[in-house]
Amino acid sequence: MNSFSFYRFGKALRWVWSMNFRSLMMWTTGFSLVIFFAEMMIWYLNKGMTTQNIVGIILLFITIFFMIGVGASISSMFLEINKKPRREAFLMLPASNLEKFLSVVLYFTVAWTVCIFLSIVVGDTLRMVFRSLVSGDEWVSCLPRFVDSFAPSFLYRSIYDYTLSYKVMQVVVLTAMILWTNSFYTLGATLLRKYTFVLTSIAYMIIVAIFGNVVSYYQMEMFHAVWIGDHYVSQEVGTLGYVLAVVLPLLAVINYWASFHIFKGFQLITNKWTNYDILKR
Repeated sequence: MNSFSFYRFGKALRWVWSMNFRSLMMWTTGFSLVIFFAEMMIWYLNKGMTTQNIVGIILLFITIFFMIGVGASISSMFLEINKKPRREAFLMLPASNLEKFLSVVLYFTVAWTVCIFLSIVVGDTLRMVFRSLVSGDEWVSCLPRFVDSFAPSFLYRSIYDYTLSYKVMQVVVLTAMILWTNSFYTLGATLLRKYTFVLTSIAYMIIVAIFGNVVSYYQMEMFHAVWIGDHYVSQEVGTLGYVLAVVLPLLAVINYWASFHIFKGFQLITNKWTNYDILKR
């Protein structure tokens, strides 16, 4: 089957959903409890601080938790089929390679991200309810600031006058960064069979650190404010912003292509560490 069929794709996606739904619900429940107890602990250890400062600490925690959780979920997309019976059942699905590949990527990218976010919502709500009933605290949620931390700055910073080009480029660059990050972890998940999240994250941090040092050395900026003396003029898009808007999507396409190429070579018996045996190619 070389052609793409939405019907077969839907069936493959349903199979992936049914095989992983129970574990997804268990992890979501566990994550919710982790968020609840972590927020309660943070609140207790910092009870002498103001509410806003405590919320700021909780915000930092749930942001890191969310990023690690999403990265780990994407990295684990093919771990469930490392065992021979599961791999055999998956490879024998009546669907093309592209349909099976996209069903797994879509499930672990979208479903897991949504459930991790829901676990944060549930955990944060449980903390507010518990403290309201026990200590009589007001309901102060971390979620608005959490959502703002991932949104383009022009949506919640009104002190600057943003041009249309600036708004468009900020959305484009942010989307390109998310797309490239997803493609990078997808490549790691497809290539590696052991310590996928750890090894992919180490490689990711090395790349980001090198990129940050190069940008800092050459003093390149994605976005910057223009001032004439003490007078604010406007927000401008730097050269780096335009470069990233083009380069990152291209790199993402390369990563997805490489991931799919590796996926097409999946075998029942493969290398202990990777799904791609270079010596046999």
